[in-house]
Amino acid sequence: MLELKNVSYYYKSQKDKTILDHVSYEFKNGVMYAVLGSSGSGKTTLLSLLAGLDVPVDGTVCVAGKDIMQKGLNAHRRDHVSLVFQNYNLIDYLTPVENVKLGGKADAVNLLAQMGIDELQRRRNVMQLSGGQQQRVAIARALASKAPILLADEPTGNLDEDTANEIIDIFQSLAHEQGKCVIVVTHSRELAEQADVVLRLKKGKIADNTGIGDD
Repeated sequence: MLELKNVSYYYKSQKDKTILDHVSYEFKNGVMYAVLGSSGSGKTTLLSLLAGLDVPVDGTVCVAGKDIMQKGLNAHRRDHVSLVFQNYNLIDYLTPVENVKLGGKADAVNLLAQMGIDELQRRRNVMQLSGGQQQRVAIARALASKAPILLADEPTGNLDEDTANEIIDIFQSLAHEQGKCVIVVTHSRELAEQADVVLRLKKGKIADNTGIGDD
């Protein structure tokens, strides 16, 4: 589904500091991935490249074997990927329903119900919801696009343990029951333990199934 082909990345002002060094990896549908790494290891950069929010210095990012640059990054973000951010990125003066409708044409009420947001909560301003509820709204918005790839950046970082576990269950369901490719950047050992595949970024390289011990 989603593939990195010999991807390298560095900041133009810091060419001596390589973030990603000729990384190749193929992500598959129906699998939940956790990407681990120390601060500054390139996790968020990797996610940005996969989402088409940034472009590699070298190499290509492909979907179904085609370079995402061919169709265009806007089209890639519209058709292929949906994003869930740690800080939710909700429009603070809108209701949950209105926020989800911004993500796509799917039934916003139905998606929110699936995420456990009840009728009363759906009518409130999103800023009146708890952090866990806001994250559920953000996930519902991501699902409104029907994109086959879900990318999440530290999605449980601001949540209590019980709510974080519920969010992890949702991601597992999206991968295993809906067949989505779910890629989660995280510092959470608990989340990584629930992923199907654990990837570790270190010194610009990516390693598969290296465990979740400390760096």
